[in-house]
Amino acid sequence: MPDLQLSDGARLYYRDEGSGPVVLLVHGGTGTGDHDWEFLRPALAPDYRVITPDLRGHGRSTDPAWLLGMDQIGDDMVALSDALAVRPRAVIAFSIGGSAILKLLCRRPGLTDAFVGVGLSRAGQRERVEAIVNGPWPHELIALEHEHGDADHWRRLRERMSATWANDLRISDEELGRVGIPSLVCCGDRDRLEPISVAESIATALPGGELLVLPGAGHFAVRDRPDVFAAAVLDFLGRHLGSG
Repeated sequence: MPDLQLSDGARLYYRDEGSGPVVLLVHGGTGTGDHDWEFLRPALAPDYRVITPDLRGHGRSTDPAWLLGMDQIGDDMVALSDALAVRPRAVIAFSIGGSAILKLLCRRPGLTDAFVGVGLSRAGQRERVEAIVNGPWPHELIALEHEHGDADHWRRLRERMSATWANDLRISDEELGRVGIPSLVCCGDRDRLEPISVAESIATALPGGELLVLPGAGHFAVRDRPDVFAAAVLDFLGRHLGSG
């Protein structure tokens, strides 16, 4: 995997595969690009250039100054796009990664031409941090290897991500109204972290918002219903970007 040296000393590792319109995939907290997008990447690669980074402190990416946070995620994705001299035609993002991109788009709505967000939040809740940190969490997520941490690294990531979600995320309807690009807001009907009503409120406030509820899926809808999700994404991108 190639990597990008950032000005603060962090290194972002990423996959760059396929050809065509550029699609940036942003994974969720304590995940990795390979894990969260395992099933979507091969579906996109025949028609799109797919760029899949590991967020700082996750997977192969480093974060020596421990700057990981909601706004930093957005800044890092801008830095990666700038370094590659590409403008993503679409950004597809999951969980806190999706919320970070949504917050970024409220400031920079011209960043991309289309957005797909899965398991999004629009407001953190401090009273829920302890429960989120303590889980339960899927074993496959806990077992992921983060190369630049020790045995407690995953828990520190979880604490850091929960804190930035609780303290740094507040997105109003007015802010969402600035994001005029086509946006597909996805959620599972069994999501225990964010209810369907949150996805509905985001999709309604976005001028180009569409809502996709995946039956039988939880928060990890991208992995719970991979075939249905991939088909919906390909349809959405085909309608708004074309394919190749």
